[in-house]
Amino acid sequence: MIKKCAAIIVKNKKLLVVRKHKTSAYISPGGKIEGNESQIECLTREIQEEIGVTFTNPIHFSVDYSKSIFEDELIEINSWLIEIKGNPSPCSEIVDLKWITSKESEQIQIGSIFKDNIIPKLKKIGLIE
Repeated sequence: MIKKCAAIIVKNKKLLVVRKHKTSAYISPGGKIEGNESQIECLTREIQEEIGVTFTNPIHFSVDYSKSIFEDELIEINSWLIEIKGNPSPCSEIVDLKWITSKESEQIQIGSIFKDNIIPKLKKIGLIE
């Protein structure tokens, strides 16, 4: 099983999603835990690498399981609500980012955990439109 951490970044009732080079699916910023990293250390590294910002106030949101859209393996994703400092922009392997509503998420390809679990939860509690 692959263990990952994902950032839930919300601004003006929209969710930030990113797309990696040579892929069509949008996913959350974040990635695999390396070595003995804590989840917060993983998020800190990945957020800086992928969208060039730092963050504050991490709040654990959920743990979800699914088959990865990129690897043929089961993944465990710990999702964290975070507040970012700065303006995100695509860095490293990220080529695009979008701020989306739940309605807009139905019109683009989204990673399964976010599409099936996270986005519906965020909409239900009023964090995104």
